[in-house]
Amino acid sequence: MAQLFLRYSLVVLLATVYGAHGCTSVEFGGHKFRWSFHNPVPGYECVHILEGAEPKETTWRDNYFCSQRTTAAEHPGFRWSSAGPIRGMKCTQIYERADPHTWHDNYLCVPCYSPLKLSWSSAGPIAGRSCVQWLEPSDSAGTWHDNFLCFEERTFRPAVWPNDFRWSSAGSLPNYSCVQIREPAEPAQTTWNDNYFCSSCDAHYQGFRWSYHNPLPGMRCTRILELADPHTWQDNYLCVPHSSNLHLLWNSAGPIPGKKCIRWYEGADNAGTWGDNYLCKN
Repeated sequence: MAQLFLRYSLVVLLATVYGAHGCTSVEFGGHKFRWSFHNPVPGYECVHILEGAEPKETTWRDNYFCSQRTTAAEHPGFRWSSAGPIRGMKCTQIYERADPHTWHDNYLCVPCYSPLKLSWSSAGPIAGRSCVQWLEPSDSAGTWHDNFLCFEERTFRPAVWPNDFRWSSAGSLPNYSCVQIREPAEPAQTTWNDNYFCSSCDAHYQGFRWSYHNPLPGMRCTRILELADPHTWQDNYLCVPHSSNLHLLWNSAGPIPGKKCIRWYEGADNAGTWGDNYLCKN
């Protein structure tokens, strides 16, 4: 009972400083961002910030990070993960080294091409940036009194081939924008259902689209053909907008001499000879 009374008294005291929901807030980029250590903030869109390993007495189960648009800006699309970065999103590690409750794998993520650049500090606000404090007064052992999430406007650099591009035969990748490479005629045992071609979230958006049934109208398409594979690969194409500076070449018999190439490999499709196929930049 005494512990509950102390918790209630602390919330009331901090509400005087931080507002009725225990909030700290900042405005940036057409949004108002607020942290709450006491339930979602009415009128805001909130994401639940939860580390399941935290004991009950640290009261992390009612903590939320919230946003409200102050202009016509798009919703920031925040997602939280307590088990590593989220595939296909741009993620920022939220880490308090002094907290023993597995904070090393916690991430706040935004869509790959969000205009928000997030930075985290567990030792006070970052100079020159707009920051909002993440405070949990009940977690004194975890030193959650000097942690801040800070905001900048993101700038995107030109993509560099092949450094900013990756092939994955095991799902999409965190911090990359990925297009699924799929041929429906492939049987389940060749595992083409989890293959992706990806580009870095830090570089300009590439606009890749995949077609397993002929070129896409209004786009510049490269035929992806493996003659040894019997599963209708003759009509598959990877496409980019005409405005893209990527002029791509395909070869199913090794990298093209003199070109920079990325290997497309599916180890489960041995019969289709997917061990020597490469996408290259002209």
